[in-house]
Amino acid sequence: MRKVLLTTVCGPFGEDTNDCTRHVMPELFHAQVTRAQGIFSLRSTYVSYGLEYIAKNIYTPTVVLQYPTMEQFKRELKKGYEFVGISFVIATFGKMEKMCKMVREISPGSKIVLGGYGTMKHDCDTLADYVCRGEGVEFMRNLLEESHNNEPKQHVVYSTSAKIAGFPLMKGAVILAGLGCPHGCEFCSTSHYHKKLHVPLLETGTDLFNEVKRVQKIIGGKNLPIGIIEEDFLMQKQRATEYLECIKKEKEIPAKLSCFASAYSISLWDPDDLVRMGIEVIWIGVESAHANYKKLEGLDIKAIFESLHSRGINTLASLIIGLDFHTEENVWDDFEYLVSLKPSLSQTLILTPACSTPLFDRLNKENKMLDIPNKYWDGFHLAFKHPHISKSKIESLVLEFYEEEYRRLGPSAVRFIEKQFAGYLRFKDSPDPFLSKRAEQYRKSCTEALPLFPVAIKHAPSPQVAKHIAEIYESIKEELGTGGLKTFLQSCVVPLLAQMEKHRLKSPKYTQIKMQRTRYRMSPSLLHPVTIKGKEQLSVHPRVRRASHHPLVIDLKGTFDNITAHEFKKRIQTYLSENSGVLAINFSEVTASEPDALFNFFKKIKSDKERIKIVSLDTQHLDIADIINYVKSYFEVFADVESLSASFV
Repeated sequence: MRKVLLTTVCGPFGEDTNDCTRHVMPELFHAQVTRAQGIFSLRSTYVSYGLEYIAKNIYTPTVVLQYPTMEQFKRELKKGYEFVGISFVIATFGKMEKMCKMVREISPGSKIVLGGYGTMKHDCDTLADYVCRGEGVEFMRNLLEESHNNEPKQHVVYSTSAKIAGFPLMKGAVILAGLGCPHGCEFCSTSHYHKKLHVPLLETGTDLFNEVKRVQKIIGGKNLPIGIIEEDFLMQKQRATEYLECIKKEKEIPAKLSCFASAYSISLWDPDDLVRMGIEVIWIGVESAHANYKKLEGLDIKAIFESLHSRGINTLASLIIGLDFHTEENVWDDFEYLVSLKPSLSQTLILTPACSTPLFDRLNKENKMLDIPNKYWDGFHLAFKHPHISKSKIESLVLEFYEEEYRRLGPSAVRFIEKQFAGYLRFKDSPDPFLSKRAEQYRKSCTEALPLFPVAIKHAPSPQVAKHIAEIYESIKEELGTGGLKTFLQSCVVPLLAQMEKHRLKSPKYTQIKMQRTRYRMSPSLLHPVTIKGKEQLSVHPRVRRASHHPLVIDLKGTFDNITAHEFKKRIQTYLSENSGVLAINFSEVTASEPDALFNFFKKIKSDKERIKIVSLDTQHLDIADIINYVKSYFEVFADVESLSASFV
């Protein structure tokens, strides 16, 4: 039977090796956002959600590996897979190359499928049998020749967890809402990978609302923070408006959402509606104070940030350095611009011309691309000849920006609560029931964060920041109280956890995460190729189901005796009890049978006659006319698999 293996690239990560830099980690925030904040860095691991989504939406049995070691990958390959899919980015191209070589050595019969933004570099085509550029589910369905008849795609529940200063935060979840981006910024992989199109994975606001409710039910808790994965969530205004209407009909506290959005799409909304919708954090690409991207044209970015902050909505501002007009002097103007926005979190990366983007094509045409190893395409190294800033200077500047941003603004965790406290004060007495409910969410977040403040004051990056944190702390306590016994007990624990985290950070080695292995349609309750041993042997071979409404055809080969019949009966009854759909049992290669065994088998499965079809029972090898007549009186019987298939077209 066919099997598929989907995997991320192999570790180690967070280390300078011949195929990786220390900046490439499975922790987005610690690697690229809060990296300079020491014990206050947000520590949260993110998996490759796309691999799980693909695995969920194909019929073929699939195993997904998240961050295996090379040894773990080797062991998995030995289990035999028809297709091995590897997701990668340009910075992990070298890791992908090694894995392809390993597939050819250990499992030469496997077909290699490459996917992810790394496939924008066409050098990968020579390493693989197939390359997926675009939405992965339809690609894999076509490759596996599966017909799904426009049935809606199923979503996976991706749970998340995080820590700050060693203290565990509330668990959360991630929802995939869509792919691509219509803005078409010249540097953007996401936009040009999907040809400047938006590819919705949740079509309507009702679909999104139902998925949020499902995730809350499975993971538990209506206060669950949920990240929406989509490049410009608020740009899809009709869907988001419908989602807001669903919230209003429910008349409950909305789920707390984090999303990506452009300044332009935010400007299309009444900011109070974003509060009503439950928007908690928005990641906004500000790029530069002097950038001429359409999504920023004519907008007062600072006013947009202030409007969000005053309503308790936090921001993550992303800045680019290395634009054409940057010099060693004026690049600091953009840094000051970033700081003036007072974002809750910020990201600064060096402009990187991803392959197949207009930026790459322009620089390549101008002969400005540098010949550097793939691993340095990580946002912290310069990949082209900049007209005004040297490679070494810009690579030191990006790290300096992170340090200075933290020194000026302090821990993002405190900034986060500061904004929510402002939102609480604004809406606590609001006559609007949805705004007052959001104020209650803000109040709860502020009181739950109180144990962190003494540690933040003690370990603040400057006396000015320490003073500011103390003022926020006193204001919250004066307005909301000290939080009671639970807060007191946590206040005793947090300093100890912070000291432990400080000690861990002294280690020069990055702590590698454990591999996550998920099986789809691989459980014992499913039918798999097997040889059942009785007095003789009976081989069981399920075929690949080509469409959702087609039956699962089971080819039998060998002898049907009392022992093999009993064991096979247990397997199909377990399958039917735990799976939907129809089974078709093909007897064309059953060469011998004990009449009593066959008769008892059909008697036992008669109760499932509506879900079982019988194929090729009257073969030349069996003299069982009475049994055939019995079977035809209860089951639908077909002469061969072709006539069975024709009946389902």
